[in-house]
Amino acid sequence: MNKTKIKYIIIAVLFMAITTTTYCAFVKSVEKTGTIEVKESTTIFLNNNDFLVKVQALDSSITSVDKNTDLTRATTIASENLTDSHIVSTSNSNMPTYLWVDNGTIYYYTVANTINLNNE
Repeated sequence: MNKTKIKYIIIAVLFMAITTTTYCAFVKSVEKTGTIEVKESTTIFLNNNDFLVKVQALDSSITSVDKNTDLTRATTIASENLTDSHIVSTSNSNMPTYLWVDNGTIYYYTVANTINLNNE
C-alpha cells in the first residue's frame, strides 16, 4: 500500500469513529427514561429592615423603600453587581436576587419566576 491509501484509510476510520461515538452518545441519551423534577424558581426578599440596610449600604441617601412601588426589575445585570453584597434574597430562596442603585433608581435582577416581597 502506498502512503496516500493509508492516509485515506486512517481518515475514513477516524471519521467512522467520530460518527459512531456521536451516534452512540445520542442513542444512550435516548434510551434513558424517567421523570425530571423541575422546581419552581422562587426568590424571597429579605424582610423590610434587612432590605433597607442593604439598600443604604449601596446608597446612603435612601431613607426608606417600598418594595411594591420603589423597585424596578432589570432584564440584565452588570457583572460588578453579581456579588454577595448585592444579594437581597433570603437563604431559603432557590434563586438569588441582586440589587443595585443607579441615579437614585433601585434595580433588582433575578431569574426566578416567582418573587415573594416578604413585606414584614
